[in-house]
Amino acid sequence: MMDKDAVFKKIRAVGSAALTLDIENSHSGNISIKGKDKFGNDMLAITATGSQKGELTKEKICYPSLNKINFGYFKSSSETDIHTRILQLPGVNATMHGHTKMATVVTIDDAPAPKTNPRAPMIPVDPLGTRYLRQVPVDWFPVACGSKEMSETVGERLASNKACIVQAHGAFAKGGTVDEAFFNLCLLEHSGEVLYFSGILGTDLELARKRLGDLLPALEKAMPDYSAELDGKVDFADEPETVEMFTSLGFRAFESRYSPFHSGSASIRGASALLYVPKISLPRDIPGPMLEVSLGSGGEKDEYELEMHRFIYANTPFKAVVHCYPSEVEALSLNVMQNETKGSAKIIPIDAEGGFLYPAIPILPAPPDPDLLCRALLEYKVAIVECGGIWSCGEQSPGEATRHISSAKDISFYRIMAKMRGLNIAAMEPERARNW
Repeated sequence: MMDKDAVFKKIRAVGSAALTLDIENSHSGNISIKGKDKFGNDMLAITATGSQKGELTKEKICYPSLNKINFGYFKSSSETDIHTRILQLPGVNATMHGHTKMATVVTIDDAPAPKTNPRAPMIPVDPLGTRYLRQVPVDWFPVACGSKEMSETVGERLASNKACIVQAHGAFAKGGTVDEAFFNLCLLEHSGEVLYFSGILGTDLELARKRLGDLLPALEKAMPDYSAELDGKVDFADEPETVEMFTSLGFRAFESRYSPFHSGSASIRGASALLYVPKISLPRDIPGPMLEVSLGSGGEKDEYELEMHRFIYANTPFKAVVHCYPSEVEALSLNVMQNETKGSAKIIPIDAEGGFLYPAIPILPAPPDPDLLCRALLEYKVAIVECGGIWSCGEQSPGEATRHISSAKDISFYRIMAKMRGLNIAAMEPERARNW
């Protein structure tokens, strides 16, 4: 039987996290979870219409039947019919609708109505979106809120996709858990941001998609299927200061958008063990794993991400490593790699603080050569990998490494916005940085 207290806490936490990311406004979107009533019948928990996702109370969760109208249905979301269709798909136990603004911006068009469906799909040009979403179908509806046509089409789209977009309205995502549905929704918005920034920069999107297609086998190796199996597991709970440090780092990575929800990683090297967080982007009240593992290689059974942390520690004196995927860095590095002709790709700061801290930040070709990555980290303490996020190291703590990622995000943002304004970026680059 569905534990309504646990369901309420989970939906409230996810709703609050979505509000923090601005993929919901104060009353928009809806979240649902499938379960059983006390008689063993299928039912769903769904947010009430107009409910404030960041301020949910228990009476704002409705519990209608999954296959018939019953008491309480009248106040549930106006899109409950869509949720019931999605939740009847095999393996789907949760779904989420969000007003994903950047994904909406990059898929909206001005074609006259009525439009022909499907519209052009959203095809990511970032590694996370390519690995997990592949492409996202887009459809237009004359009534884009709870209509029968919309309900049928969204259900069809999510039968074979992890997310879909209702043009000019928002997105729906599915998952085996509500965390996975939120993960897919966050990746969708992240991919929309990278596409938007790439458009400002004039990046050849088709060339970028071809490059990512070529790299897909490497991305699948580096990024495992989403799993919540270990979420909440803390191997070093007897070290509360360390737990608090990683928890705070997780909040910062999520809230400052260093990496989409439950992506990225961070670690600290100990004398004989590695304290490792494989999902460093952690909202408040939605935990991920915090693991203590051997410093030595675990062989093929261990994931690529963990092995990269181990390799860095084996070949450098650093005490902390952080890996994230800021959308600004992803977009700018993709553009730089397309236009690089001298064989030494890098991002040069044009802002005062960035220029003071870093003459340049190197961009390494994908898939990353571990030895080359270590050399770059020894020299710069931070390095970007083409279609692979940004790696950073600290001599004492993950906080040092996070500062480098934060700075790289800002440096990339300033360059993108300068491009949007039509400024002469080359004239703003320090001469010494070009030859660094």
